[in-house]
Amino acid sequence: MGRPERNLDPEAGLIERFAYDLRQLREAAGKPTYRSMAHSAGCAPSTLSEAAKGLRLPTLQTTLDYVRACGVRDTTEWEHRWHETHRQLNAEPPAAPPPPPEATPERPAHAKTLWLGALAIVVAVLVTTLVWPSPQQAESSRGDAHCREPFQLTRVPVAVAPCIHSGPAGVEMSVQVTAATTTLDAVAYLWLHDVTAKKPLKTTLRTCPLQLAAGKTTTCGPFVLDAPHGTYTTAATVEPAPARPEPPHWQSGSTGTQSPAITHQQRKR
Repeated sequence: MGRPERNLDPEAGLIERFAYDLRQLREAAGKPTYRSMAHSAGCAPSTLSEAAKGLRLPTLQTTLDYVRACGVRDTTEWEHRWHETHRQLNAEPPAAPPPPPEATPERPAHAKTLWLGALAIVVAVLVTTLVWPSPQQAESSRGDAHCREPFQLTRVPVAVAPCIHSGPAGVEMSVQVTAATTTLDAVAYLWLHDVTAKKPLKTTLRTCPLQLAAGKTTTCGPFVLDAPHGTYTTAATVEPAPARPEPPHWQSGSTGTQSPAITHQQRKR
């Protein structure tokens, strides 16, 4: 068994976000081994594992091999994503060194005592808040709702963030859509993707017509679905109108634009 992959922070930079999304795609495909992916792609397993480490941007060819090995047939979205990430990396200026710390004047002894007393009060309040959260805090700490970071599409200038939640009524899916420019006559498609079977749950396809102003965010859903026991993600895409019976990628399974995976336990009736 190989070493576990290090955790990635999608907010740490363009390269880590790209690798994070590659891992999310592999997770949605049922987390195949890199050896089996490499056999499918016709390359070395180490080439694919390096692509998801988040240390450097993989080549375009390696990226396409990776996503195809995860079941993505139409790689247009990932090609655009790679070129955009490459462009942004080359355009980013080097980070400026942090300014030197300013010298802090020495406080009188009585001022230090007052400051330490005030600090003790603040710490006590924070500890009390953490140990005895309010009902609102307890409600907001629910850990079974999962949303992915916004993913920029190319066919329609929007960013999408699919979400999934397992509750007593069933699996709840939704997608947040944010327009980069004024977008008229678009359609959001979302559905449950069965991670184990690597295919869509066909009765779960839902659509929302969209008319968005630049910078505006709207939510399609939530839709509550009576799904059987299994592991699911919410898959989503936004396409130009008019609405069609099936969106692209529907039959090919993974889309690359999916929420994190959850395991849903069907409630007994």
